[in-house]
Amino acid sequence: MDKSFVTSIIAVNFLQMIWLITYKKLLTLRESLILSGFVFIQFILAIFISNSYIAFSQLFFLAIQFMFVARKLNNWFIPSLLISIENSLILLSWIPTLDTWDILHINQEISDQTYAKYLYLFIILQQLLLFFLIILVRYLNRRFALSNSISLLPKKYKLLSIVMLLLLFLPTSLKQFSVLNGDPVSVLYSSGIVIGCTVIITLNVLLATKYNNEKQYIELLSETYRQEKEKVTLSDEFRQDYQNLLLSLNSSLEQKEKEKAVALLNNIIDYSDPLLTPNLYKKISSISNPPARGLLTSFLTKCLTATIDIDLQVTDNLTDLTMNIVDFIRCFSILLNNAYEATEQTEHPFIGVFIEGTQEFLTIEVRNTYNEEKKVSFQTLLQNNFSTKAGHQGKGLYIFMTILDQYPECDYTITQKENQFIANFTLLKNTDERRYL
Repeated sequence: MDKSFVTSIIAVNFLQMIWLITYKKLLTLRESLILSGFVFIQFILAIFISNSYIAFSQLFFLAIQFMFVARKLNNWFIPSLLISIENSLILLSWIPTLDTWDILHINQEISDQTYAKYLYLFIILQQLLLFFLIILVRYLNRRFALSNSISLLPKKYKLLSIVMLLLLFLPTSLKQFSVLNGDPVSVLYSSGIVIGCTVIITLNVLLATKYNNEKQYIELLSETYRQEKEKVTLSDEFRQDYQNLLLSLNSSLEQKEKEKAVALLNNIIDYSDPLLTPNLYKKISSISNPPARGLLTSFLTKCLTATIDIDLQVTDNLTDLTMNIVDFIRCFSILLNNAYEATEQTEHPFIGVFIEGTQEFLTIEVRNTYNEEKKVSFQTLLQNNFSTKAGHQGKGLYIFMTILDQYPECDYTITQKENQFIANFTLLKNTDERRYL
């Protein structure tokens, strides 16, 4: 098969990858349209230019895709793994269809007429097989939350990414050379190297992220247990002293020592407050989304260390989100960080975090007190590069709004009410009907 013709077929393969794998999960609509336009140009050029060098246009597509994903996630490893997975799927769809047909033709096991007669049938079979493989990958991704786990890797793994791309490029080139020489054994060996390396690296990454998630959850449960144990100990101490405190209070009231009674009552309230305060870590443990759970755990620890009054309400486990998990965590993190920084400038710091969900929608709301002495117009507050705190870039809310503007189905509001700054955003959840779109 002519290499330019192969390039046209692979261009159609790439089009499936864009809209069935990366769109909304790793790429925005604008980025997906740009890549689709490039694929269309690649398809047209390959039809009219009969030159083997046209195959190098595939490298430009992969480079642009790599740049988009790496910039979005600030990570080299994810786009490298994505390219490896895409090429593995293409190899798996080509081996039993077009590669086999080409090898039979090169080895003269079938005539030129038979080859040409059924060639387009094998092209359709390859496209269909690739489509079913992509559907399988989408199912596995939903079943095991693969993209959510991998997308939030803390390290960039630049060296590993370069090694992975080299391991991908060399066997893929060898595979194509083997097809042209009609060598089925070499085709299987080289394809096996690419697919095997992709599977091994992916499984190791998933095991590592699973270990980190479990470690994070164990730390959360340990903190919950520590707080519950402290409350049990405090409850035992309080039970022993409670009767004496009440007798002292009753004596003060009988002697009409009002000020002493009020002071004693306040002491009782302060003494019992830790016992009556709900365990906020226990609320976080009900969240099934590891990245969100980790974000809230870290934020709660930081607020409690800074003695900030926290109100946390959770009525949703943060699963089935339509928004890309990286964008969701960035938006949520921006609201939490802004709230924390604002309360640092107040005498009575308070932050309220409310996570509410219905069958179709999820709403995240963050409230915080702020310094009312600093009079700042609301429109100025939302501008890029504006901050009320010295030394800060002031990009938080601007980035928050920029991210959400990429999701037409998402809505957000930012308001000031009484002495509180209130920011929230609402997004659609993956219902059974939308899950397969």
